[in-house]
Amino acid sequence: MTRGRVRRAFPLRPQWAASIAASLVVIGFVGYAQWNGSPDRSQFASSVQQVLARQVTDLEAEQAELRQQIAASEAQVVAYQASSTSSSSALAELNRQLADARLAAGLTRMTGPGVVIQIADSSRSVPDGDNPANYIVLVDDLRDLVAALLASGAEGVSINGERLVATSSIYGVGASVLVNTAFLSPPFRIEAIGPDGLLDRFLANAAYRGRVAQRIEAFGLAFSAIPSGSVELAAFVGNTRFRWAVPTGEGTP
Repeated sequence: MTRGRVRRAFPLRPQWAASIAASLVVIGFVGYAQWNGSPDRSQFASSVQQVLARQVTDLEAEQAELRQQIAASEAQVVAYQASSTSSSSALAELNRQLADARLAAGLTRMTGPGVVIQIADSSRSVPDGDNPANYIVLVDDLRDLVAALLASGAEGVSINGERLVATSSIYGVGASVLVNTAFLSPPFRIEAIGPDGLLDRFLANAAYRGRVAQRIEAFGLAFSAIPSGSVELAAFVGNTRFRWAVPTGEGTP
């Protein structure tokens, strides 16, 4: 028997041919889908709004987790109070310390005298050749206003209802401003609680007079600042955990 006869004795089966052809079709389709659906990574990396939107989604999830943690901690305190009758003074001290800590961290709704500031874009027409950004409220304006309030003795500040704490951030995102995890747009209402004379010190502070006051005068930004006998600030709800900072132990230099 010759080699030619052996080869003719084992012809390629139709089932095998069909399987191989189908496999090649699947591999080709997957490769085409991956090539055709691959995003432009350079455009994605350069899109700040998409990155921030993803960060907002992550922070909202952290907010939900924090709410659960706060509720669980408060439930534990209530349970401890109900089960213990021999240490009422210790419990009272614990509750006082907890309330003070929550107030200092901005996790408690607070009320008191203070000031209410409102700032919005200018209603003037932008002259030819002028920069339109000069006539709108910039993120730097909000930062300077908050800095002036804190430097003047404000104990709590909020922007459009968003309470500011140590971990808060104020970012510019296109025409909007991102405060904590909320996208805000003008008009901006800044509320602050502080001692008597807070408004006068704010208006005289360099953080306000150095740039914001000049922009208000030069470009006609809508602005008002009035004292208030009762300002109410909502509690902050968000991520207040520190990633790198840890308490310093006793005796550590």
